[in-house]
Amino acid sequence: MSVSDDPPPTPKGPSIVALISVVAVLTLIAAGGGWFLGGQLGLAEAARPEGEKQPAAAEIPTGSVVPLKPILTNIKIPQDVWIRLEAGVVARPGEKVSDELAATVAGDFTAFMRTVNLMQLRGPAGIEYLRTDLQERAVMRSEGKIEKVYIWALVME
Repeated sequence: MSVSDDPPPTPKGPSIVALISVVAVLTLIAAGGGWFLGGQLGLAEAARPEGEKQPAAAEIPTGSVVPLKPILTNIKIPQDVWIRLEAGVVARPGEKVSDELAATVAGDFTAFMRTVNLMQLRGPAGIEYLRTDLQERAVMRSEGKIEKVYIWALVME
């Protein structure tokens, strides 16, 4: 047995040609998949019957926005905290909110704000609960003429 003086062959790394070809094949597969899915989504939109098409933004009916006069009152607990609420209501499409109704709703909001605890207004969830409560009161007071309530500003001192 003879021992050879040749060192073992060093393994070669992947060639640059193989790397470029793999990247090119994967790019073609991704492009083909995107083209196929885009075509499917386009066909799904075109396959809808004419009555179910999404209306354009100009066709969506919107109600009128009626800003309320700012409400300035103290809250129940603690009584030395004053609150200023600037809000507005959105009438249902085709409905009109009269000045008397807006004043009635603002008075109802004032009465409600006098029953609120400061802890109820903490954080985003508290403000959302306040908006929901005010919206329920406005819908009941207006007998369904008001659709939404927006709170533009809420300042506590």
